[in-house]
Amino acid sequence: MLPSRPLLHAALFALTALQALASDTFIAAVYEHAVILPDATGKPVSPDDALALMNKNMDVLEGAIKEAARQGAHIIVTPEDGIYGWLFTRETIYPYLEDIPDPVVNWIPCTDPTRFAPAPVQERLSCMARNNSIYVVANIGDKKPCNSSDPSCPSDGRYQYNTDVVFDPEGKLVARYHKYNLFRRETQFNYPKEPEAVTFETPFGKFGIFTCFDILFREPAVVLVSELQVDSVLFPTAWMNVLPFLTAVEFHSAWAMGMGVNLLSANTHNINLAMTGSGLFTPEGPATYHYDSATEEGCLLLAELSARPRLSPTYP
Repeated sequence: MLPSRPLLHAALFALTALQALASDTFIAAVYEHAVILPDATGKPVSPDDALALMNKNMDVLEGAIKEAARQGAHIIVTPEDGIYGWLFTRETIYPYLEDIPDPVVNWIPCTDPTRFAPAPVQERLSCMARNNSIYVVANIGDKKPCNSSDPSCPSDGRYQYNTDVVFDPEGKLVARYHKYNLFRRETQFNYPKEPEAVTFETPFGKFGIFTCFDILFREPAVVLVSELQVDSVLFPTAWMNVLPFLTAVEFHSAWAMGMGVNLLSANTHNINLAMTGSGLFTPEGPATYHYDSATEEGCLLLAELSARPRLSPTYP
């Protein structure tokens, strides 16, 4: 008799964990995504239209995730704004948002999609991770209701956050991070009342996560490295290559070397906005990187990284 699907997933997850434990390295992947953008509109679209656009982008991301898993990747990072794009108002982004629970709820959206409010994006991302036995990192939008008893509650009665999520190879939500240092154009989002320092353990090291503009600030970037001692940082970004010395590859490589950690950097790709430059950066320099200002094509990068670079004899 063939094993049930849940048992098969559990066996695959256990095998992946054992393989990772058997080595001091892991295979990491990032995908630079040429995001399919919404039509310019001053009015909110319907939830169905919003989901249709997000599914188009997730179709592309799913192909990258499948290919990364086929090549043996344990984790893949996808870009900031990679599922719905950018340049929204507070009102027009609302149909794209979902209520993302705290990971302590121990939730696998792929197998229990109705446990919380409708969350088709989280369900699909969870299934991508589960079906391919890989950690999946994605950037989506979170919404949280608030009321007049909260003096900082916005007038529309909700907080809206630029949010990173991580699903493990079983499809379980294991990390949620709300971006704290918002770029000046991100008026559609709120920042959390306190900066979040989000970490999670894997069989191949301790990970931290933050988003794009956060990398320029002490909280959370320096705190994760110097105080919480993460081994690797997950970095969804929508990085514009502007001003001298703020090109993505050089800056992010220098940051990883200076901080002494792995940086898994996944950028959005839009040459009209000078967005390109992704890579897998280590304390010793880039393991691999991509920079393409000529075409509108996405790119998948993979490399074998040290699981615990601080323990390496070549650690700077």
